[in-house]
Amino acid sequence: MVKFKSRYLLIETLYEGERNRPFDASKIANILKKVVENFFGDIGLGKLNKNLQVKYMNNYTNMLIIRVGKENLKLIWTALSLINEIDGINMKMHIIGVSGSIKKAEKRAKKFLERWINNYEIQKKEKINEDNTK
Repeated sequence: MVKFKSRYLLIETLYEGERNRPFDASKIANILKKVVENFFGDIGLGKLNKNLQVKYMNNYTNMLIIRVGKENLKLIWTALSLINEIDGINMKMHIIGVSGSIKKAEKRAKKFLERWINNYEIQKKEKINEDNTK
């Protein structure tokens, strides 16, 4: 028997204009399926339907983890790159990393968020220093 091989994609959603836009996991999965159907037809959708799953989604940090079969990695990567807007809101999906287990994807997300928080704190301190010098 052949073991099902999965890949987990860690993705950051970047919005133009609004900071956070609340979407649920099923909506993101449906949008991905529509994009795949539009660009790759019924065959692409059939390949993806059986093994696409949004495992984690956080609207505050704009991060999500998607599970997909190893053989469909390039298909979903292309579909994510083709998304330009959802519900009239301009957005991009930035793929941070791909891993073979969800634990490694979670570790990478944690490191990414730690760097993001550190950069935010540095920018906040610089802004306070600029305001104090004026």
